[in-house]
Amino acid sequence: MPQPADVWPPQPFDTAFARFAEHDAWYCGDTATLAEIYGGKGVQTTHRRGGVPYRGGVIGALSKMWWGQPQDNGDGRMKMHLPVPADIAQLSADLLFAEAPKIRYPKPDAAPEATDEQRQQQAAWKHPAQDRLDTIMGSDEAHAELLNGGELAASSGGTYFAVTWDASLRDHVWFRAFHHDCAIPEFRYGVLTAVTLWTEYDTTAQGGALYRLLERHEPGLITYELHEGGPGNLGKLVPMRTLPETAHYEGLRSAAELEAFAAAPDLAELANPAVTVATGVDRLAVKYMPNVRPSRDWRKLGPLANLGRSDYAGVEDLFDKIDQAWSSLMRDLENGQGRLTVPEQFLETGKPGEGAKFDVNRTVYVGVQALGSSDKLGDQIVETQFEIRVQQHLETIDALKREIATTCGYSPVHLGLRDVQQAQRTATEVTADLSDSERTRDKKALYAKPALAELAQVALAIDGIVFPGKGGGWYDELPDVEFAEVSQVDPLKNAQTISMLDGARSVSILTRVRMAGQVPEEEIAAEVARIRDEETLGAMQEPASALFEAPETEEPDDGDDQQPAGAAAGAAAPTDR
Repeated sequence: MPQPADVWPPQPFDTAFARFAEHDAWYCGDTATLAEIYGGKGVQTTHRRGGVPYRGGVIGALSKMWWGQPQDNGDGRMKMHLPVPADIAQLSADLLFAEAPKIRYPKPDAAPEATDEQRQQQAAWKHPAQDRLDTIMGSDEAHAELLNGGELAASSGGTYFAVTWDASLRDHVWFRAFHHDCAIPEFRYGVLTAVTLWTEYDTTAQGGALYRLLERHEPGLITYELHEGGPGNLGKLVPMRTLPETAHYEGLRSAAELEAFAAAPDLAELANPAVTVATGVDRLAVKYMPNVRPSRDWRKLGPLANLGRSDYAGVEDLFDKIDQAWSSLMRDLENGQGRLTVPEQFLETGKPGEGAKFDVNRTVYVGVQALGSSDKLGDQIVETQFEIRVQQHLETIDALKREIATTCGYSPVHLGLRDVQQAQRTATEVTADLSDSERTRDKKALYAKPALAELAQVALAIDGIVFPGKGGGWYDELPDVEFAEVSQVDPLKNAQTISMLDGARSVSILTRVRMAGQVPEEEIAAEVARIRDEETLGAMQEPASALFEAPETEEPDDGDDQQPAGAAAGAAAPTDR
């Protein structure tokens, strides 16, 4: 059966978007959506067996998921979510972008025969576009957007960074992060060649429609379209001024189009409701940063094979079991509050239909004389106290967390877990093993570095066209992207290492300053010069130098006529024999 022309999302991306919705529900902690997905609602199932929905093969049995089990409305069973998926996404973003990466153009290498003055000039050299690049890629806003993109990439599998500009808001271009489920990409040989990004504006609650603003990015061009449709279809193309949130895109039209609008605005909008903008740079203004690759589910499906893989892939059932264990603990806590079983005569009846209740604050009760009844109040009121199995539940949750950390490639300590050997050692003896997280972070950095370098190159080029004369422009060379170290070096151990290497005369002053890590890269050359000056001055002030020693009393010469008075008197007294 042919697919409707305006179905959204188009095939085969509907398969990927079903998985995106599942992972997004885990990331957001949307328990209602999780219950719908694993209950067979809103998910394309391949077949049913005994009334149970399946999604491809034995492994795809949705009924195995605790969140998919039906629940009676009168059961009152508690279901709670423990936000481990959100913690993993935040951990991934923190490992990559907690400290902003340094994006800068490298300094040219100095020639071996260069003089000291030439080396100082080379050390003080700065790329002509570095300041503008710092404004675009090194600001606090850019750092925050990288953190945002890092979380989106970990939860869904990838992030799209799109270059944006608006002279009325900022005097430079910037970039925005788009989630996997807001993009339809096109790849060629694994390289992103075009992409359609969109933003939804849902007005159905006010009796309106579901609007989607589409941004079609091609090399050198961006086309904006506003569609009025529904949850499963794109709908008709409408003018940008239909929504106040999108009306400002009309200002991006060319001068000829704006003149046509001024002459006949209604006719012009009907003839061409889309807005096309030329970036002036023959490159795509969007860069894709995959989380990790390959995507195991779609590695053989061409249009989806180049998408990244979510950290949640393959651990959904572990997330489900953690929520089950956490909910069981909360039920134990609720049941552990204790219950009282009282005789019927202790209950107070209200109006018909209201039932009976027991007043725990009442001080006096009137007993009823009945055959076989006990006169003791304690025998008539029975207290029931259930056990709260805290330790058993927490150990189960920790075991599931440890398995999740191993599968996702993170160190258990980053999920709040410690080994037994570490727990038995003192605080000063414990050194956390972060090797697993560091390896995973290094692998993710392999995908982030080229994406950010190319994003910086294109953003700088577009900035030079939109905001001329401020330092932006096209440069063939790509800037370097340097991520900070994950493990924080112990300052004492680092200082001891530097001292040992210096004592062995095996490292230069430049290397020692860099190892210390206390001086910014652009100030290292000046710091090295200051250290050399201080060492030179120190050599001049050695205690052995006569210039700084106190003068000693000199013995007078024998032939000196001007002698001290005491010495002359002693010499004039002859010996009396």
